[in-house]
Amino acid sequence: MVTVAEALQVAVDHHRADRLGEAREIYRRILAVDGRNGQALHLLGLVERRLGNPDEGIALIRQAVAILHDFAEAHANLGNAYRAVGRVEDAAAAYRHSIAVNPGSAASYHLLGVLLCGQGGPRSQEQAIAALMRTRSLTPDNADVHHDLAIAHKQAVRLEQAAAGQRRALALRPDFTSAWMTLGNILTELGQRERALQAYQRSLRVQWASADTHYNYGNVLYTTGRLAEAAAHYRHAVDHGLAPALVREAAAFVDLGHDAEAEASLRAALTVPGSDVPSALEMLTTLFIRQKRLDEGRRFFSTFRHPHAPSPTTYAAECLTAIAEIDLEEGRNAEALALLNRVNSHGSRFFTVKSIAALRHTLAGMSLELKRPVNPDPSRPRVGSSSLATHGRFAHNVFEYMLVRLYAETYGLTLETPDWVGGYYFGLNDPRPTAPLRPLYFPRRIINELVDQPSGTPLTDCDILSPLGPYHYPERHRARIQSWFQPRPVWMPWVAPAVERLRALGNTVVALHIRRGDFVLFRYTITETAWYVDWLNGIWKDLDRPVLYIASDDPAIVQDFAAFHPVTLNDIAEPWAGLEYLQDFHVLANADILGVSAQSGFSRLAALLNTRARLFVEPDAEAGRVQPYSPWTPDDHPEQAS
Repeated sequence: MVTVAEALQVAVDHHRADRLGEAREIYRRILAVDGRNGQALHLLGLVERRLGNPDEGIALIRQAVAILHDFAEAHANLGNAYRAVGRVEDAAAAYRHSIAVNPGSAASYHLLGVLLCGQGGPRSQEQAIAALMRTRSLTPDNADVHHDLAIAHKQAVRLEQAAAGQRRALALRPDFTSAWMTLGNILTELGQRERALQAYQRSLRVQWASADTHYNYGNVLYTTGRLAEAAAHYRHAVDHGLAPALVREAAAFVDLGHDAEAEASLRAALTVPGSDVPSALEMLTTLFIRQKRLDEGRRFFSTFRHPHAPSPTTYAAECLTAIAEIDLEEGRNAEALALLNRVNSHGSRFFTVKSIAALRHTLAGMSLELKRPVNPDPSRPRVGSSSLATHGRFAHNVFEYMLVRLYAETYGLTLETPDWVGGYYFGLNDPRPTAPLRPLYFPRRIINELVDQPSGTPLTDCDILSPLGPYHYPERHRARIQSWFQPRPVWMPWVAPAVERLRALGNTVVALHIRRGDFVLFRYTITETAWYVDWLNGIWKDLDRPVLYIASDDPAIVQDFAAFHPVTLNDIAEPWAGLEYLQDFHVLANADILGVSAQSGFSRLAALLNTRARLFVEPDAEAGRVQPYSPWTPDDHPEQAS
């Protein structure tokens, strides 16, 4: 008679030979006899995962670790199962259980580090680096570990350490294609473009069919003005299966003046799976508008359906946004706004178009329009940032503008900007773009260094794309930056009444910003209302006739502050349709005490521009409380915050 141990070995042999059906049957027979056999539960769970039954696999492995508490491998595999279905916190907990059982498990540390590396945010980055450094200490000759640790350093904007890590990986494995490519990406961010090109070339010599390397190589070629070569490498990326490269190919064709080829690439991107459909729709919108093919564009976006989309309405928001842009081009502000009011989107292009439509509609109601200046001397060195109109929302774009303008003023360059929300709302009068500028990708570090340490050799005549913003905000820039970002007087009838009403209600305006919405969707740190309630309980009685204002995208949280009789925008002012966030922003920027939301650029920008507040506080998620902070750093501040 076959023993359970012998049957288990037969099942394992089938399992290793990838005969999963046979292995599954034997594991089940074993469990019919011995339902608490942890090994069989664990292995059957792995089989079920392989056979496309993730939930059943998780349930089986959970049973296994409940029986075999010290089974480190099973805890790690449970983490893998959770990770595969997006249960990140559960995966991290399982990996940590594995480490607790076996502190010498390099594999579990590695899995935890890679998991956290993909989560974003300073806290996850630091934890990822710590886990991967422990992995490296346990397996110093593992090239994959050096590579992954370098990626974590790159995400934390520790670029020199990241480059050194990739070089260590390559010393251990000279044909490590991914390490060569990632080194190229890091060198690009460091501004070492020629070395980056050499790294990509090495990667392609090892593996010519690497679509990602062709794509990144094309990006650097594009940045250096070698547009035809860039287009060729984007085409190689497409041919090797990277559909998003179609949009980059189109961008190269546009800059080469080959509009027909660009349109062909964009239309191809709208028919294949895996392509960057939103960007393709945005670029096609721009092409239709520039070529004055407005009726054709309206017809196209009214009928577009992506053949591989899960639903006919998958890209409805992008198409309605495109039609609204065409309406704006024709001066049909009210129609554009009405159309966008039907859209529910977190997209940055949607945000920009809707906000500009609302601002123009407001001006039209007063028989006004914004007249922007032209560049009086296009021959003078200039810079621009076209991404202000396409990437990010209000605060994100203001931070980007802040850095680009500091750079332009430092080197005496003319700054040209597209139509963007901050340009409409604040009293900024930069000229419109004239001739196209060569793109500058990954510019944050380069531009920050040139601002912090001025040199005689600035980068000029470039389009600074998505610069993200300054690393820090030194006191010496404070007065200048605050002078830039004053609302245009024409908007004061919409934003001033809320502040005036608050002043009538009390002598100390305490304003809190608590963001939920997309922060929940994209797994950002959430500010717990209890932290602010505890803080308010400690200061409220000492304030002079305080009034509490809550700015939040989640009305349900207001009741958490009931003891302080909070007010919101709807309580004190008529909402500015579609632009209520600007009314909230004006209150935050004029409060006497301001509490910001964790990881929110919106309220941190308001704090930077607030010239009145005597106290600023921010959440400390690690400690579970709020604490005072200063929005501006001393001029000798040595750090570069990521």
